[in-house]
Amino acid sequence: MKHVLILFTVFFVTGCDPQPSQKANSATNVRIDKFKDLLVNFKKSEKIEGLAFAIFDNNNVIWQQCLGNSTYGYPINDKTLFSIQSISKNITALAVLIAVQDGLLDLDLPISHYLPGFKVNSCFEVNPEKKITLRMLLSHTAGFTHEAPVGNNYDYAPCSFDDHLKSISNTWLKFAVGTDYSYSNLGLDLAAKIVEQVSRMKFNDYLKIQVFEPLGMNSTTLDDFKIVTNTNKTEGTISSTTTKHYNIPLIGSGAVYTDLSDFIKYVQLQMNFGEFKGKKLIDKIYLYDMYTIRFHNYGLGTYIDKSDSTYYINHNGSGCGYSASFLWYPEYNIGAVMLCNKQCTTFGFCENILKNYFKSMNLVKDNSVTSDFNNLNGKYFTESNEINDIKKQFCSNDTLYKANWKKYVGTYAMILNGLDFKWYAKLAFAFGFYTQKVTIVKEGQTLKIKSSLGESVMREYNAGMFFTNGGEVIIFNTETPTYKNIKLKKLK
Repeated sequence: MKHVLILFTVFFVTGCDPQPSQKANSATNVRIDKFKDLLVNFKKSEKIEGLAFAIFDNNNVIWQQCLGNSTYGYPINDKTLFSIQSISKNITALAVLIAVQDGLLDLDLPISHYLPGFKVNSCFEVNPEKKITLRMLLSHTAGFTHEAPVGNNYDYAPCSFDDHLKSISNTWLKFAVGTDYSYSNLGLDLAAKIVEQVSRMKFNDYLKIQVFEPLGMNSTTLDDFKIVTNTNKTEGTISSTTTKHYNIPLIGSGAVYTDLSDFIKYVQLQMNFGEFKGKKLIDKIYLYDMYTIRFHNYGLGTYIDKSDSTYYINHNGSGCGYSASFLWYPEYNIGAVMLCNKQCTTFGFCENILKNYFKSMNLVKDNSVTSDFNNLNGKYFTESNEINDIKKQFCSNDTLYKANWKKYVGTYAMILNGLDFKWYAKLAFAFGFYTQKVTIVKEGQTLKIKSSLGESVMREYNAGMFFTNGGEVIIFNTETPTYKNIKLKKLK
């Protein structure tokens, strides 16, 4: 009786619905108190204002906990709305595969079939859009850079989804189509647009009909009006800045908002391999396609990896002062989700808790699941070095310093629309994607670009246009110079 009272107190105090089950009662015997202490300590050490966390199997919530407050001063509960940022990519991939299942899409047709007006630049091939497929968009193997010029993670000026998509045509591919991996928002945003084209409805409406409503995910949405008018929500927090709400135009890669209750249902759909309450939303074969690694532990909108020789499925999201993770171990039928209103190490916490749980419970692996995942990815884990070892191609080998390159030497600040520099500087630091400053220097007979993320020789492709060794473009022959499609302002 003592343990039952402890469990009830945990949920009553935090405003989380315990959803009692036999599993939940068992969990009280494996140090629920310890889990709570770990969560409290994590919140304190990461200086998080508010979070929501849960452990569950494919049918039951084992334990959940909500701590702290939203940015509006209200206690976090299992209905508090958070942005899940890049976990949206996993939802987009699921939506695409539902459309494939319904005969609306083919993963291996060129995207020019669906978006005939779309173009993108490449130094490696002519008309790369005629080679890029949906499968490549979902697996980050099309060659896109991370950000578009308009509506990127650092552009807070008002921007529509269509304006964001149009600007992708001004970007340059980092490598030849299908030959390598580079994590990018652009592919998933294009995938969402393709779903809109073939379904003849807004992507949010498609998700609502095909995923959210069937699962009873009543709060989950991409609709900014619904988000703004929801009084039980939290904005993201960034240290020493004023909390703000911004519309996210990255519809396929980062615009989904959800709550703890809904988030659990979404992951449980995958844990049940496409079924929810006896109804099949998506066939297992399509989920297995999502869980098949292409390059660098990534399938279709999904990370697949091993921890202590155990498979896990995962995606994380961070940005705009939020962070989130979902993680589940299919061989043990155990998962976790975390939502935070601050950017922090959510994955590491989820991994630690789940390992603690299934070891304490002495859970036994399901060998049939292990066999399935070995069939999907066994070769990858035995030959990953060979699979990921890509011979690098360069757009140009013109690295010998020229006298007229002197005008490019200097220190540059990365600037954005819609933010004053002080607020942006703190934001960029919190995101960790890009440095606040970039330095271009002459070293020996080369021109180099340097930042806290590393340095590279600059290779001139056209006059005033360079590429790094990693394929990122630096452009000086426009009104405002750019690096990785982020605007630069020369300081000295």
